[in-house]
Amino acid sequence: MNATTETLQEIFGNQTLQALGHFANERGVQLYLVGGSVRDLLLKRQTTDIDFALASDAIQFAKGFAASINATCIALEENPATARVIVKRDGTSQTPHLSMDFAQFRAPSLTEDLRLRDLTINAMAIAFENVKAAINDTGQQNASYVIDPCGGTQDLERGLLQFPSERVVPADPVRLLRVYRFAAQLDFRISESAIDLVTKYRSLLSNVAMERCRDELMKTFNVRTAYPYLQQMKAAGLLTQVIPPIKNEGIFWDSLENFEKNPIPTALQAYRSEINEYLQEELGVEINKRSLIKLSLLLRDNLGGVGTRLRLSRKASQFMKCLRLGSEALKNLDQRLTQKEIIRFLRTYISNWWGVLLYTAASHPIDPVLFKQVANTYYERIMPISKQGKLITGDDLIKKFDLKEGEQIGKLLKQIEERQFDGEIRTREEAFAVVAALIQQSNRSL
Repeated sequence: MNATTETLQEIFGNQTLQALGHFANERGVQLYLVGGSVRDLLLKRQTTDIDFALASDAIQFAKGFAASINATCIALEENPATARVIVKRDGTSQTPHLSMDFAQFRAPSLTEDLRLRDLTINAMAIAFENVKAAINDTGQQNASYVIDPCGGTQDLERGLLQFPSERVVPADPVRLLRVYRFAAQLDFRISESAIDLVTKYRSLLSNVAMERCRDELMKTFNVRTAYPYLQQMKAAGLLTQVIPPIKNEGIFWDSLENFEKNPIPTALQAYRSEINEYLQEELGVEINKRSLIKLSLLLRDNLGGVGTRLRLSRKASQFMKCLRLGSEALKNLDQRLTQKEIIRFLRTYISNWWGVLLYTAASHPIDPVLFKQVANTYYERIMPISKQGKLITGDDLIKKFDLKEGEQIGKLLKQIEERQFDGEIRTREEAFAVVAALIQQSNRSL
C-alpha cells in the first residue's frame, strides 16, 4: 500500500469530507459509512477508498457532490445504483487520490442491506454525523455508534471471519474466495461454519465470471504471507475450482514459502529498493510482478494454459513464461559463468532478469555468488550502455558506406551492438571501423 495513505480518522478531518457532510445536510440526505470502511476505521487501517450508503438516488447524489467540489464521478452499477467520486488530493504523484463509493441500499432498510453483505466484519455501518464521535479523544472506538446487526464488532475483536447467513453465499459465490482473501490480508481465522459453507457451495464458483475469481485469487497472492491461506483454499477444494489443472503433485508449496520468507536473497540485499520497485510493477489491474512470481512458483512447470484460464493480460502471461524459461536457462548454465555469458543472459531477459533471479533463488539451489555477479554486471555494464544508446544507426551506415536498406544493415547493427555490450568497442569511430572490416570481409567471401 502506498506509504502516503491515511487512516479514516485522519481522512475524516479533511476539507473534502467536511464538504460532503455539508452537501448531504443541505439536501436532507442521510449518509452512512458502511462495509469495509467501518472495518478499517475500527482497525485503524490505512486506505484511500471510502464506502457510503444511502437510501435512494445514489448516482444522482454522487454526481451532484462531485460537481460541487470539481471532482470526477463515474457511474459503476445500476443495481444497486452505485457511483464513484474520485478526488485529486494535491496534484502530486506521491499523494494518492481519494476514492468514495456511494451505493444505494440493496434492501428496504439499512439493516437488511447490511445482512446481505459478504462477511460479518463488513456488515457494519455508522451514520456520517457520528463517525467523528465514534472515535473519542484517546482514539478508542465507541461501539454504541456502530450499527451492527450481524455481530461484526465482536468478530473483529476475535479475529474471526464468518458469513452473516448462509443465503449470502449462493447469492454471490465469489464470496467463497473472498473469505480466504480477507483471512490473508487481516491474518484472521475462518470459522468452522464458514468452512462448511465453502465445502457445500464451492461448485457454484463455476458459475462466476473468471475475472472476478481471478481478482480475488491474485489479491490473496499479493499478501506478504499467502501460502498458509492458499493451502487452506486447496484443502477446501477452491483452488481446483478456479484452476482445474492443479493437481496435488503439481503444487510446489516449498518454493512459494521460500519466496515469501526470503523474497530477496542475501546476495542481492544491496539492491533491495530497486527490487521492491520492480516487484510492485503492475501487469494488470491489481496484479503485480510479485503476485505473478508467487503464482509461477506455486505451479512451476504446470503453468501451461493458466494465463488463458485466469484471463490474465498478455504481458502477465509472457512474464510468467519468461520466469520459467529464464530460470531453466540459468540453472543449466555452468555456475562459473563468463562475463560474456552473463551479458547474453541479461540481454535476453533485459526487462525481467530480476524476476528470473528471484524465481530461481526460491525454486532451485543456485550459488548466490552468481546472483551478485549478474546484478553487478547489469549495473556496471548493461545499464550504462543502454543509457548511452546505439553508437551508430542504419542511416549512418547508408550514408557512410553507401549501403541500401535491407537485411545486411540489420545484421551489421546487431554485430555492433553485441560488441558494444561485450566491451570490444566504445566509440562511433570504433564502430565504423568494425563495420568497414566486416563489409570488406563479406566482399572477399563473394
